[in-house]
Amino acid sequence: MKRLPVQILLLTTAVLLYAAWMPLATLDPRNVGWLLDGHDHGQSAIGLAAYLAGNGWPPFHIALLSAPEGTSLLLTDSIPLLGLLLGPFAGVLPPGLQFVGPWLFGCLVLQLLFAWALVRPHAPDAPTAWFGTVLLAALPMLFNRYPHASLCAQWLILWALWIYVEPRRADRPWWWLAALGVAALVHSYLLLMVASVWGASLLRRLVERRQVRPLIEAAGIIGVVTLLLAAQGVFGGGFGSTQTYGAFPMALDAWWNPANPTYSALLPSSPQDHGRGFEGLNYLGAGMLLTVVIAIATRRVALRPLLWLVPGFALLALVAIGPQPLFWGQAITTLHLPLWLTDALDPVRASGRLAWPITYTIAYAAIVSVMALSRATLLLAAAVALQAVDLTPMLAAIRATAARANSDVVFARTPDPRWAGLIARAKQVDFTPADAFINLQVMEEITWRAVAARRPVGFTYTSRTSRATRERAAAERAAFERGIVPPGHLVIVQDGVLPAPLAPRAIRIDGVTVIAP
Repeated sequence: MKRLPVQILLLTTAVLLYAAWMPLATLDPRNVGWLLDGHDHGQSAIGLAAYLAGNGWPPFHIALLSAPEGTSLLLTDSIPLLGLLLGPFAGVLPPGLQFVGPWLFGCLVLQLLFAWALVRPHAPDAPTAWFGTVLLAALPMLFNRYPHASLCAQWLILWALWIYVEPRRADRPWWWLAALGVAALVHSYLLLMVASVWGASLLRRLVERRQVRPLIEAAGIIGVVTLLLAAQGVFGGGFGSTQTYGAFPMALDAWWNPANPTYSALLPSSPQDHGRGFEGLNYLGAGMLLTVVIAIATRRVALRPLLWLVPGFALLALVAIGPQPLFWGQAITTLHLPLWLTDALDPVRASGRLAWPITYTIAYAAIVSVMALSRATLLLAAAVALQAVDLTPMLAAIRATAARANSDVVFARTPDPRWAGLIARAKQVDFTPADAFINLQVMEEITWRAVAARRPVGFTYTSRTSRATRERAAAERAAFERGIVPPGHLVIVQDGVLPAPLAPRAIRIDGVTVIAP
């Protein structure tokens, strides 16, 4: 099949899948209101907008958020890669744009392209390749990551597998440097996943060829990736541990248990649990499960070239399952880890995600195995149809969360026109207490207003908070409790509790307690 028809076919498939996943209105960069709903994707949009509104130096640093210290694109889940690509145009882009929707669509396109590249060499014809591509690309765990746009870049896992399965590509360090470098500019979890596949390729070369060169190449790749992470402020920030490792694991039955009764039309689910039903979701879907069963029953599972992945995947699985293995919503046992180990694993506290490369590899191996059968096209077509039926409730539920994209309303919680004047007069906007979960939607809407007006914000929602920011926030809170507010600061009192000296200055706007500048 010629290249242009393939590209048209995959682009059309991406549009149809995206329309099933998200309202098409989310693709409009001017459409912002659907993101400011109190979920993490709102902060992702805010972080990138703040970066583009600021001076963008040092690279990946956001001066307007967590001011005056600032924070980084990585810590706001704002996709440093987008910052790098859009940064040169910051001076000409109008303020107040969102790129989450276009990014999600781009991820879906790349997901299909890499899935096609993986399965096409094994398919007897183009229709069979298309069915296999859709099965591999449209796994539930991609759609389930809609609040975390950066983690929808699961095409990075498929890219790594595509490099790995062809020895001539896997032998070239530039391929791995590209994949690992891009992963480092998207999300640290995806970097670990790509690194696990690269590690398997490195191990294979070392054992089979007994050469020193792969180690030299690896040292250079690690050095470049380390520099990329350092530029994003990963090291030296004094980030504290949340001590929550193990709270968001992968359950032992995650591949066939949707862990959310509203997500599957065909298979039973244990009661919904945030840790497994969201962070730890690795559900394959009924159609993909059928493909796995057929591959096992016909003994055509293509495992031998993938066996070098087992050591790295075993480590990922161990961390993903965590200290409390779960089956059908119940803990089988509990291991009490020492505090030092819990703190060491805190950077991967949403550990269930780490099983994604295993899940994708199982799906890939099963699809390739079925393609070797005489009725591969019919079997894979049936699997795609079954998958579509099974995931219809999941896609409908997710699409409903972005229904505001079809509305012109931007500020649903803070519509009062007085906000614009208050923010314009302020030197800085502060939130107290420094807690993102008192009312995250209000916080996101006010922060978006501040960023559009290029006003610094003292507290913002990040995945990690530096020691300097924590200490400053504590000092500011202590001063607030004594009735002291910095001159020119607009203070949003999130819990509505005021010290006596500040009570006369307080006003209420949209149900929010405010100390005006």
